[in-house]
Amino acid sequence: MSTRNDSSMTSNLEELIGGTDVAIPTAEDVPQFRIPWNSRFSQRELSRLLARASTVALWMPRTGEFLISSPWRNRTEITSIVDISATGSALELLRVWARYCAARGFEAIVASEQSEKRRQEFYVAAGMELLEEIVVYEMDRLRIPAAGQPVLTFAPVTLSNPEERAELERLDHAAFPWFWWNSPEEFRDYADAPGVTIDLGRDAVGRPLAYVGYTRFRTWGHLDRIAVQPDTQGQGLGRIALDHVLRTMGNAGARRIALSTQANNTRSRRMYESAGFRRNAAHDYRVWGVRFPTTTQGQGTMPQHAATDDR
Repeated sequence: MSTRNDSSMTSNLEELIGGTDVAIPTAEDVPQFRIPWNSRFSQRELSRLLARASTVALWMPRTGEFLISSPWRNRTEITSIVDISATGSALELLRVWARYCAARGFEAIVASEQSEKRRQEFYVAAGMELLEEIVVYEMDRLRIPAAGQPVLTFAPVTLSNPEERAELERLDHAAFPWFWWNSPEEFRDYADAPGVTIDLGRDAVGRPLAYVGYTRFRTWGHLDRIAVQPDTQGQGLGRIALDHVLRTMGNAGARRIALSTQANNTRSRRMYESAGFRRNAAHDYRVWGVRFPTTTQGQGTMPQHAATDDR
């Protein structure tokens, strides 16, 4: 994406986004932001966000309304809304943000309902399309699967090992569509989070054919990520990987497990339901956004996986 910075763009804002009341804020403008009482961020946290080169921020000086986005899953080519405090000017802010991000060279923009839910008409009016619909599953009483033949041997990934890290990234990008790829930074941040384990599954000759990422806090667990090498799908490796996670977390004390996946990923949904997971529609959400025409995205295939890291 473009390497131009905001300082060089501020003077060209009208050229980039047309004549509007929208401006690019600095940290000094944050005290003028209209921050609601239930905001995700304090004034100090918003100032720190604006200080990051990867942050995109716009505001309406007249009303104090603002929009802030940052890298989606640590992907610098995709920016995602992390906070939007606006009512009457919300649609204008969103439209200007889209044009501004396109001018800056982003490949895609994202507005996830995990952060804030608005009516579908709002996103459509802003020129966004529905990128993904995410459905949530839960197993209220974990049933630990019996151990079968060791078709795959799972072991924790050592990200400090360049070879293992490269194997993990290749498998991730082969299995997942471009939108859900994990960047090296995302893997690093994810692995450093409390309670997280990433296991790589190898066959008898040592080939990495599957990996899983999961989080456990005492009796609660979440399956964050499960991927299978595309040319081996249909051989039951997804279920083997799922059973590995359930056994590992169950033997460690987990009793309740949750996960999420794409609504149109029927293969994964059948697998989870056959394992005893049941829908929890109250936590479903949608991901809206725009993929700009200049995007050159890898195709990827639809794997057996829990696509979202929404722990």
